[in-house]
Amino acid sequence: MQPSMRLRAAGAALLAVLLFSGLDALVKATTFGTPLAMVVFLRYAAGLIFSAGSATAQGQLRLGWPTVRRAFSRSLAGAACAVLFFGALKLLPLAQTVALTFTSPFFMVLISAAMIGDPITRRSLFAAAFGFCGVVVMLAEKLSSEAGSPLGFAMALASAVAYALSMILSRRDTAHDSVPQMILVQNLISAAIALPFALYWYQPVPGETLVMFLAIGALGTGGNYAITWAYKHAPATLLGPFEFTALIWAVTFGMLFFAELPSLHTLLGAAIIVGACLAVVQPAAAPARRSTDDASP
Repeated sequence: MQPSMRLRAAGAALLAVLLFSGLDALVKATTFGTPLAMVVFLRYAAGLIFSAGSATAQGQLRLGWPTVRRAFSRSLAGAACAVLFFGALKLLPLAQTVALTFTSPFFMVLISAAMIGDPITRRSLFAAAFGFCGVVVMLAEKLSSEAGSPLGFAMALASAVAYALSMILSRRDTAHDSVPQMILVQNLISAAIALPFALYWYQPVPGETLVMFLAIGALGTGGNYAITWAYKHAPATLLGPFEFTALIWAVTFGMLFFAELPSLHTLLGAAIIVGACLAVVQPAAAPARRSTDDASP
């Protein structure tokens, strides 16, 4: 892979994490007073509006059966991830939930190697482990003082597995389908799956909450475009460690909007995470060639 493509894929992954971090903050606000099934449905329904508009503008609104068939397993994994993660957000503090989902790079490395043959390199394993050490440093004080809900912990870890699987399936499907159609059909199938449950637990939703869901749909569509493009042009073993930057965005949002000053643990952990991402994105050094003088006769 060319170094320039590595950098572009890394940039797309970083942008996706930023957009998804904003989505997480908005979803956290909507889970109070809104049934979980409705949150999941409205998230994908709003995403469907934006993804359909984007696909129409690019002349890719018509979906073929092979595209729908391939998207079904990916959509199930994505919907399961949303249900589990949004449920964990109700039971755990945001920082704990996000920290537990940072185990997804480990699952990505294993699943991508098993399903699509991505190589497992020492550098990718080291970067994932090193980045996770940064998460532990950042949350050492908080995790030691808040036990949290056992069910919430289990849901957060399960969502990390579902997320890793959905990303690997996305990388597999990019060989056959365009990004606009992949995003459109995933929103469509996920919304259809959630609709019966949303109708069963239906409650009226205030107008300002609906506006928040429109913003969630826009952020989700943009994030899906960025992350799908990234996984189309780079292996999961390269991109997985960049998931750790979500905690850096959380710190930034806290400072800007909630006057939350980061502690020394947070700053040190952020530095470790950035270092891990910079290490994994750098191209590996090519092995030195033997000179003709040293060559065997």
